[in-house]
Amino acid sequence: MKVTYQDALAYYGISGAHPGGLSLTKKLLQNEKITKNTKILDAGCGTGQTAAYIAKTYSCSVTALDHHPLMIRKAKERFKKEGVPVHLVQGSIEQLPFQNHTFDIILVESVTAFTNIPRSLKEFYRVLKPGGCLVDSEMTAEVIFNQKDKETIMSVYGISNILTEQQWLQALRDAGFKAPNVLDGSTVFEEMMKNSPQSDAPNMMEPVPPHPQYEEVMFEHGSIIALYGQKLGYRVIRSVK
Repeated sequence: MKVTYQDALAYYGISGAHPGGLSLTKKLLQNEKITKNTKILDAGCGTGQTAAYIAKTYSCSVTALDHHPLMIRKAKERFKKEGVPVHLVQGSIEQLPFQNHTFDIILVESVTAFTNIPRSLKEFYRVLKPGGCLVDSEMTAEVIFNQKDKETIMSVYGISNILTEQQWLQALRDAGFKAPNVLDGSTVFEEMMKNSPQSDAPNMMEPVPPHPQYEEVMFEHGSIIALYGQKLGYRVIRSVK
C-alpha cells in the first residue's frame, strides 16, 4: 500500500504542519468567545498540539478526533504528558461519531481537503449547535491549474480536488453554512517568506530514525512547494450554522 503524506507526518510526529502554525491558531481563537462552558472539536487533531493548547488556555471542553492510529497514539501521549483533560476519539470526519448539535466551535487545520469535501462539510454542519461556528484552514488553489499540474499535486497528497477560494466558499454554502467569511490566507511562498526563526514552524514530537518511504514522501512534498509555492496557498474561512 502506498505511503501517504499523512503517514509521513504521523511517523515523524510533526506538529503544526498547517500554514501559519500554532501562532495563527492562537490568533484565530482569541477572536472567539470561549468560556469554560464552550464545547470545541479539534477535527483532524494530528499529534494533539492544538487541542492541548486549547485545553490549557481556555479550560473548556475539548474533543480531539483523528482517523490515523499513529496520530491517535502520539496525541494520547501528549495529553498524558501535559496533563490536559482532552477527550480523544479515533474516527473519520466524513462520518463523525457525535450526535447532532454537539459543539459550539469546530476547528479544522488542513484536513478537509484530504477528504470527501462535501461529505465532511455536511458532517461539520450536523454536529455544530445552531449559531455555532466552523473555523477551517485549508489548501487553496491560487490559479486554475492545468490537468497535468493538478494531477501531480493531487497524487502527492492523495486528494481528489484542489479548490479555489470561491469554490471553498460555495462548498460551505452548499453544506448549509451562512455567510462564510475569509479571515486569513496567502500563497505558500508568501507564508514562507514572512515566517521568522521565532515563529511556530512545524516540529517533531520526538526524534525518530529516517525511513526511506517517508523520506521520499516528504521530498515530494518539498518539491511541490518549490514548484507551486506561488500557485498554492491556504485560506482560513469562518462559517456559521
